[in-house]
Amino acid sequence: MKRKFSVADRIFRAVCFAVMMIFAISYIFLLVWMLFGSFRSVSAFSQEPFNFFDISFKAIAKNYTTAFSYKVGGHTAMPQMVLNSIIYVVGTVIISVTVPAISGYIVAKYKFALKGAITGLAVVTLVVPTIGSVTMTYRFMETLHLLNTFWGVFLLSAGGFGFSFLLFRNFFAAIPWEYAEAAFIDGAGDLKVFVKIMFPQATPIFVSLGIMSFIGCWNDYYTPYLYLNDFPTVAYGLKDIHERYNASMPYVFAAMVFSTGVVLGLYVAFSKVIMESMSAGGLKG
Repeated sequence: MKRKFSVADRIFRAVCFAVMMIFAISYIFLLVWMLFGSFRSVSAFSQEPFNFFDISFKAIAKNYTTAFSYKVGGHTAMPQMVLNSIIYVVGTVIISVTVPAISGYIVAKYKFALKGAITGLAVVTLVVPTIGSVTMTYRFMETLHLLNTFWGVFLLSAGGFGFSFLLFRNFFAAIPWEYAEAAFIDGAGDLKVFVKIMFPQATPIFVSLGIMSFIGCWNDYYTPYLYLNDFPTVAYGLKDIHERYNASMPYVFAAMVFSTGVVLGLYVAFSKVIMESMSAGGLKG
């Protein structure tokens, strides 16, 4: 039977739809403006910033060549920033997904004291702002001589709580323990049960969280700015490029198109996997 909505419900849904459409159109407009702006010469853009049809192939080559040859701090060009971003992203993604998976599995499947308190603490960490701990975290990194090292930022991503922990905890809690008991009878240990039985079943969540973590790390400006000054990433470099070419926005747009295109293409390619995995992890348990 088709559900009937009241007048108030219809008005509320129409307003929400209109607001979301405005946001969507504004984001699409900015993306289109950035893309076509990277195809224009500096002089043409300064005269008519919103002319999407004044495209020059000569300007395209110059804009992207300038963006990729610019050196942050006089020594790090875009190719090196891309390499720094890959190292930072890959290491952070692996650790930030693996550690919550292990902690979520342990809390979901093993009985021990304070098990409920740990889950409650994980929820609290989602609502408590972390900006207040920046000073102590920086001091901690400095004391351990981990500033300007990739191992330092990898350590910062090794927390076992947060959204990822709750997602894995709910997912593993829904998996029957009989699978593990059968493996124990065959002589398997706890580590083998996790790696051979539990891990493969959670692969979709690993993939979706890994992609989301990749996007977040690729766009992360805050962490490299504080802890990786000697290894600027693409996100960090965009800030420097913008300051240098503030009056020549087509150069900045060219760098932004490259940075945005990586994460946008990745999300579009795996959006279905992400949505399905999030729904499964959120509903089970």
